[in-house]
Amino acid sequence: MKNIADVVHIGELIAVSKVFQLNPFQMITLIEQGQMEVFETKEAFLEKYGEKETYDELEDWCELNDGKIFTKPK
Repeated sequence: MKNIADVVHIGELIAVSKVFQLNPFQMITLIEQGQMEVFETKEAFLEKYGEKETYDELEDWCELNDGKIFTKPK
């Protein structure tokens, strides 16, 4: 993955960490370890997972109003 600071803003981490019930440090660690994904666009997310009603392969996911999507695969 690219340098996380180039892809994710701290404000985004704080907002999303509430959804995943993790703190920003835990989020960064999971992203670095590849246990969470950050998609910069909805198109990139749909390219990998497709457009479905539910995403059974994901534990959880969150789309921000700027188009970024954070996912946590099972």
